[in-house]
Amino acid sequence: MKIKSVEKGGLADKHSIQPGDEIQEINNSPIEDFIDYKFQSSDEILNLRIKDKSGRIRGVRIVKKTDQDLGITFEEKKYRGCGNKCIFCFVHQLPEGLRKPLYFKDEDYRLSFLHGNFITLTNLSEQDIQRIIKQRLSPLYVSVHTTDESLRKQILGNPKAPDILPLIHRLTENRIELHTQIVLCPGVNNGPYLEKTVYDLSLFYPWVKSLAIVPVGLTKYRKGLPRLKPVDREYSRKLIKSVKRWQSYFRRKYKSNFVYVADEFYLLAGLDIPPKKYYDEFYQVENGVGMVRKFLDTFERKDKLLPWKLKHRFHLTLVTGMLAYRFLSGHIFNRLKQIKHLRVNLTPVKNDFLGKSVTVSGLLSGKDILRTLKKSKHGESIMLPPNCLNSDGLFLDDLKPSDLEKKLRVKIAVGSYDLVKSLLSLLSERNSGV
Repeated sequence: MKIKSVEKGGLADKHSIQPGDEIQEINNSPIEDFIDYKFQSSDEILNLRIKDKSGRIRGVRIVKKTDQDLGITFEEKKYRGCGNKCIFCFVHQLPEGLRKPLYFKDEDYRLSFLHGNFITLTNLSEQDIQRIIKQRLSPLYVSVHTTDESLRKQILGNPKAPDILPLIHRLTENRIELHTQIVLCPGVNNGPYLEKTVYDLSLFYPWVKSLAIVPVGLTKYRKGLPRLKPVDREYSRKLIKSVKRWQSYFRRKYKSNFVYVADEFYLLAGLDIPPKKYYDEFYQVENGVGMVRKFLDTFERKDKLLPWKLKHRFHLTLVTGMLAYRFLSGHIFNRLKQIKHLRVNLTPVKNDFLGKSVTVSGLLSGKDILRTLKKSKHGESIMLPPNCLNSDGLFLDDLKPSDLEKKLRVKIAVGSYDLVKSLLSLLSERNSGV
């Protein structure tokens, strides 16, 4: 592992470890990646084998506290790509000309453990499995889609994909916890296939801790790809009804709902988001399962912190995707309108960039937001949803909020999933006299 930076005054710095050095071994164990480093560096006495920039090998002995960090960051390793050709793969549905990282399909169990990325387990070697078990890389997040092996190979576009149930059995019998998902494609892996998958996976509970059902996402760029049907209102309602029946069984058997549908199904169905107890421990909130409920509950819990009146008039526009508009335009919007001297616009943005069937705020482009806002009076400030930007502050089309600010000549803020906190911060910055 090559060192990118060293914290001044940290343990590594005190032992003359420098950027550009490579840590090859810790206590005679090879260090191939960040997981190896964390696993091996937890001891109180560390014997490091280090290769410096000139190629010289030296040993460094460090005595430390158990949880004490060495104060180093590493250059990013290359991660494994995906060899599958899933019939619904979102990367295959992107337009040309976007930044290269958007076209990378990761399939790396290390990213699953570190960041909750979903993997299919199709590229695990025997050495990988042994490492997962030995180092307790748990939980992992697994895309199953179906337990019918013939259909699964078809969905993955990979006739060599290994059978999934033996892999799950081996991991769970070694106490590796899994959170699983099904990307549901109407007319493909639903009906009897779906029910079989749900019950097959439930047999591994509690080591298969949760199963999320998420809707297939379809863009307008599907030329040459398998024809798939979108999820609609009627389909969503039927699915929710089936899942409630399964949950009733699992609640009696495991005291857990075990299987959950993504928020998108409830929004498409025009039904209220379930209460908190539906989601148990919110195992897959980052997968869009319970995110809306957490957002609503946080607002309800904190809305008393909002002022009843501002000292000065303030006009604010809240940007959202078409799907989230429904629940935002109800109680939350009405509550904000009660604040005297605060004028609020709630502006839904249609997705022309990827197609009208893409309705989530996380896939909004800067150009679509700009186009929509140019048509309306957006006031003194605009607040964007937090998930429409990546970690580098970029929209899908590489625009930045600052680009929109220049075009619209208005201050743009990026909100959080705590809307009350975001609003109070914005009002404070604008000296609105809260």
